[in-house]
Amino acid sequence: MSEAALMPDDRAPESALPALPHTWRPRFVPVVAVTVAVLLVVAAGGMWILLPADARAQFTWPQTATLGLFLLVLLYGLYRLGRLKVRADAGGLTIVNLIRTRRLEWAEVLRVNLRPGDPWVQLDIDDGTTVQVMAIQSADGAWGKAAARELAQLVAVQTHTSRND
Repeated sequence: MSEAALMPDDRAPESALPALPHTWRPRFVPVVAVTVAVLLVVAAGGMWILLPADARAQFTWPQTATLGLFLLVLLYGLYRLGRLKVRADAGGLTIVNLIRTRRLEWAEVLRVNLRPGDPWVQLDIDDGTTVQVMAIQSADGAWGKAAARELAQLVAVQTHTSRND
């Protein structure tokens, strides 16, 4: 995607923008997260059941608890991956990434970027840092590019600028 692709279209009517509040989520990540979680539970349960009783009896309760805890940690990571989103409302953006949730006011967002090779959208904000938006991914192809363009147009309208690449 070229940098020019995220320039807001001055001819686009505001009615073409998504109505607020609006939420963007990645298309394939939640499907993969749920599929892998189900497969992990089925595989772990199946292996435990298929393990001969005398082999299961050799596991101590701390070993069994450790295996269960390991499975829970993996499932929690998949849960966090499945809840990626960015929500736009009248006050700004709420970005839910893998580890951190961040709230930005519209005035804080200077630029929306999805350059070639970027895995997801990045926002340049007024304190000189960059915020990753994992919910809008280049891996989603045309949908990801369109979502990035929508977000750039929404930022331009809300901040009354056209500073989006």
